[in-house]
Amino acid sequence: MFLMSAKRMSKGMARLRHLLIMLMRMLAVGALVFVVSRPLAGGWLGGVGLGKPDATLILLDRSASMEMTDLQTGDSKRSTALKRVAQLLEQSSYGTRLILIDSTNEQVYEVDSPKALLNLPMTEATATSTDIPGMFESALAYLKANNSGRADIWICSDLNEHDWQPDSGRWVAIREEFSRLEGTHHFLLSYADRSSSNLSVRVENVRRRKSGNSAELVLDVAVQAEGGRGVEQRVPIEFEVNNIRSVVELEMDTWGASLQGHRIPIDVRLSSGWGAVQLPGDVNPLDNRFFFVFSEPPTRRAIIVSDDARTGETFRRALAIPTETGLQHLIDAIPVARTGEIDWESTGLLIWQAHLPQGDVAEQIENFVNTGRVVLFFPPVQSSGSSRLVEDSDSSEHLFGSRWTRWQTPEQEQAEIVWWRSDADLFANVNSGDALPLNELRTYRYCNLETSGTTLARYGDDNPMLTRLPTDRGGLYFCSTLPTAQFSSLERDGVVFYVMLQRALAEGSRSLAVASQRDAGPGALTDRNQWETVVLETDAQTLSQRGLHAGVYRDGEYWAAVNRSRAEDSTKVTPVATVDELFDGLSYRRIDVAVGDTSALASEIWRAFLVAVGLALIVEAVLSLPSKRTEQRSLGDLTVIGGNGN
Repeated sequence: MFLMSAKRMSKGMARLRHLLIMLMRMLAVGALVFVVSRPLAGGWLGGVGLGKPDATLILLDRSASMEMTDLQTGDSKRSTALKRVAQLLEQSSYGTRLILIDSTNEQVYEVDSPKALLNLPMTEATATSTDIPGMFESALAYLKANNSGRADIWICSDLNEHDWQPDSGRWVAIREEFSRLEGTHHFLLSYADRSSSNLSVRVENVRRRKSGNSAELVLDVAVQAEGGRGVEQRVPIEFEVNNIRSVVELEMDTWGASLQGHRIPIDVRLSSGWGAVQLPGDVNPLDNRFFFVFSEPPTRRAIIVSDDARTGETFRRALAIPTETGLQHLIDAIPVARTGEIDWESTGLLIWQAHLPQGDVAEQIENFVNTGRVVLFFPPVQSSGSSRLVEDSDSSEHLFGSRWTRWQTPEQEQAEIVWWRSDADLFANVNSGDALPLNELRTYRYCNLETSGTTLARYGDDNPMLTRLPTDRGGLYFCSTLPTAQFSSLERDGVVFYVMLQRALAEGSRSLAVASQRDAGPGALTDRNQWETVVLETDAQTLSQRGLHAGVYRDGEYWAAVNRSRAEDSTKVTPVATVDELFDGLSYRRIDVAVGDTSALASEIWRAFLVAVGLALIVEAVLSLPSKRTEQRSLGDLTVIGGNGN
């Protein structure tokens, strides 16, 4: 009995030892496989189920606001994002194709390796703004055209609201298209933090004035503290005009400061030239300097096309009075039948209050806008061959993808303007910061508009009062009501109507001057072929990237100052919850990071598995040694049993 019990005990222990030995050997082999595969670890990786992608797409925001820099490391949001993504892709697999989508023009570039991303002209800093929905549309077009399978899309952005356009209807279509693509994962590197120490400067309304034997420049300067979180202080501002410098100190509050009508004496013989206004260095070098150019002001000419003499005269009176002395306005009102008399070359603003034009006139208007001029469309009030109001204008006339439909008579509570864009465009706040009194306007009748443009003001029933259509240059607007008393109080109240028209005239007349202010972008310098660089914000520039950087350019008598757009000075950030909603239903992870943080997005943990291999082999070796203690005890039991003779 004792012998059999000892045998069973010995056999059970041996089996357990053999199982443990086999387990250690399996653990060693498994850990060795993980060592060879170089596994990565990162908290954001959980739940994604990453595998090897067929293609990796990088959507890099190169806008001016992405140049906010960590002063200790010297890295900006853009450079930090590039380094972290490149490092991760070097450690892991990025598939057979690595694709970069340029934020300046949504062009697609194939990149040889992740390291190459750090030295490409298409990843350098620019003074441009970014169209994030446009970049996603380019990514969709690429994935569909190349029948890509599994794809990883990396988005590097600071969530600037102007760049993301979260209210745009384009996001619905983008989300639906991506939901049809299997195996596509989105990763957002979010650099949404803002710095309270950042200041930006902007120059507006540059005018050259001559009085007798002297001349001067008159300009407005605005210094803005990011997010209104600045501190009260005195800030020196340096003015430079044709390499002559002067310094003025401004008293700043928490929001910033403004300098209206600042005068700089110049040589009376200097009819045109350039200048710059500069702040002391801070965390974003791209918004500390603003270039401007000047010349003798051109005659501001506007043409009003309307078959209603009363309406045409209303527009003419509001446009005929200049906003300041020294400006010359030339305003003409003509019927539709005389549109062939329009001098398109010398006109800055066209007001069209009639049925939408077709044929040659429509083509002329399109060319007019493409040269930087402005067109304001107002709805027709008469049907063809009749003097009565159009009650149901279901015309098939389309222009720029838009058309007038029906006249509406809103209820009293819906006749007010309940929202308008006050940070930019025709209804922006005045220089003092006060809002235009649009809420005091009353609308008695308005015409519905079918369009894909952006609403700048809307009524209480959500129908648009003023809409702007996207253009590469120039301005294209549709206003849904008329200024006369039977349609609205625009003429009676006066202020909003006057400011709207004068701003449109000023915008359209800029292209008539030999000196022009332009927003940085791929089309900023495409109107002339012989632009020469006078001064640049940055040294890193190629010919193809020239219009993307702030600077001053000259072509004979023509001058152009290129700067970041007003939107880049806006510190409004899209809430992360709103951004997350844009990816609702898609495979998506947001990674919130800070500028200057260059730590790896994911760390290699193969060393831990190599240690596991060693430990498993040591345990396996110990278990493989013979258990002499057990053998001696078994032999002792056998001796005792044998000594009893049993």
